Amino acid sequence: MPFKRIVLLIGAFVVFILAALISWYEGGQLRDEPGEWRYTAVFSNWANEGFTNADNLWVLDHFVYAAKFEPLFPLVMAISFYFVLFQLTFWLLRGRRTVRNAILLLIASISFLTCYALFDSPTIGFQLFAFLFGMAGALSVFGMIAVKFGGVQ
Repeated sequence: MPFKRIVLLIGAFVVFILAALISWYEGGQLRDEPGEWRYTAVFSNWANEGFTNADNLWVLDHFVYAAKFEPLFPLVMAISFYFVLFQLTFWLLRGRRTVRNAILLLIASISFLTCYALFDSPTIGFQLFAFLFGMAGALSVFGMIAVKFGGVQ
């Protein structure tokens, strides 16, 4: 892997970590919004069988809250995650087209399913995420086509 791509990969990873920390901080507002726990604290409600209080909120619920109501840094986090994922997939599996296509198909499938699940959301944050996941699925399919016709090594 060329030095330029390594620097981009490390930079994207650092951006991911910083965006994750900021998203976690922004999602901490969920603790002060008990009316939102029923709709946003999805993971805590599953784990605690519907009973949720500020002490048993999961960290993942903070990210859900941030994605719904403060979507900038969660979107940056997701974009940098996809960038790292695509870079590692094309770098680590550069000589194995079948395995690379299988992974890209898995990424496309998960992305399109997530896009479908979030598509009718009433919040602008989840609508933006639906668009992002749809674009990531399309890029995965494009990556498979480019690999198939030899455009990407």
